[in-house]
Amino acid sequence: MKKELKYTFSREAAAIQKQQLLLNDDEDAITISVEGKPSILASVDLFVKDSVDNVLFHRQLGTGGNVITIANDIRRASNGAIPCMLTKGVYTIELVLWHDARSHLLHTARVDVVCESGCAGQADPCGTVVWMDRRGKLSGYDPDHMKRNHTGWYKGDFHCHTVLSDGHERLSNQMAKADLMGLDFYSATEHNLVPATWVETDLLVICGTEITTIYGHANAFGLKKRPDNLDRVCAGDSREAFLDILGQLHAGRSVISINHPFLVPWQWACPDYPLDKVDCLEIINDPTYPNNHEANQKAVRLIDAMWNDGWQICGIGGSDTHALLHEWYTPESGPSIVGDPTTHVYSEGLSQNKILEALRKCHVFVTRYIEVNFCMRENGREVLPGDAMPEPGTFEAVFRFDNVREPIHLFVIRDGVRESLRLEFDFEYRRATASYRVSWSTDAYHWMRFGAEDEKGDCIFYANPVYCCEREHQFDTFGAAIDEIA
Repeated sequence: MKKELKYTFSREAAAIQKQQLLLNDDEDAITISVEGKPSILASVDLFVKDSVDNVLFHRQLGTGGNVITIANDIRRASNGAIPCMLTKGVYTIELVLWHDARSHLLHTARVDVVCESGCAGQADPCGTVVWMDRRGKLSGYDPDHMKRNHTGWYKGDFHCHTVLSDGHERLSNQMAKADLMGLDFYSATEHNLVPATWVETDLLVICGTEITTIYGHANAFGLKKRPDNLDRVCAGDSREAFLDILGQLHAGRSVISINHPFLVPWQWACPDYPLDKVDCLEIINDPTYPNNHEANQKAVRLIDAMWNDGWQICGIGGSDTHALLHEWYTPESGPSIVGDPTTHVYSEGLSQNKILEALRKCHVFVTRYIEVNFCMRENGREVLPGDAMPEPGTFEAVFRFDNVREPIHLFVIRDGVRESLRLEFDFEYRRATASYRVSWSTDAYHWMRFGAEDEKGDCIFYANPVYCCEREHQFDTFGAAIDEIA
């Protein structure tokens, strides 16, 4: 079997284009070769669907190689494929051009696809752990599987990319880098894609996706199946499709995190999106990216405004890494690497469900390059970030910062009012310490959080607040919260 398919994209042509492939016989493997200008292929998603619309392959082209094998043998299948037998019948080869690329096309662009029987050699096979069945259900992923059983702080990264979408790193290399960074968990958040398979790793890999459109980017963690209409979302010109897929995910009890809300041109552009459908806000996104200095500072101010209004939304970090170690944005930026920033989660064991349960409780703090050990107590009882403190009395906290290479500034924010705290530095041992004590009242809604900044004012430590009581919200949408800090 060999068939050549030709696709032509332009500003006027459809962003989603489909052609049929007829298999006259059962095939244990087919190879699909895609040719076109690299600038176009980097903005194209390839879907292969069977006769009942099950997705057998999905990956963004460009960085992951454009010779693809779908095979029954997992050792021969490409990243993005569900290992399966291809029975005779009609299949759909669907290409989707991303909205941004389509709107910038000056001329028509052709993409040629050749489908043939047999298996090409795989430089980066799909791995040996199969998560998804051909119906799109994550039947092979156990969200309760414990990688570790102890209760305590676990370190991870909630926003990462590989060759499955527009990242440059292979899955196996990404897992090795995460391990070298001392992480315990890693979140798979490819653009509009849910991984069908993964590689063997000692890390907990949280199954997620980054819903990516011109209206904003949102991570969803804890999926049970591939969401419907991902091809429409990739095409990106439908606000209805964006909100529909977020609704699907929220209804399915996924944890929803709004990414880099102020990073132009990928900022959040749904001002009427309700805050009661937001679980997390990314308050540090890839600090090496040139435009993120001010964007991250504004994200921290935004989440403070939300907490000040009584919203218990968890602040998390994400490296948003796309690059290889030598691919720096500027000569001074340093590498964008998995684990920078690091998000620390206090969890009763290391499983997806336990980590996400802790996220919902805001038992989280975020760091960059420094190590932080701290203990907070209310009337002698230990409390965690995100805890309610319902009793009046005395609150105490002690901090130790390690790997301190320059002066840092520690502060506390109480009910929106910031107060600087005194740090004792020992630069010989790259260490700093501090303590804090205050009376705690429960007469009304109160909240308090700790943070630290470097000399440039960038956040290097963010601990989610402790609080007491509730308050009637003065705003209930994302846009209204942004207006609060304008």
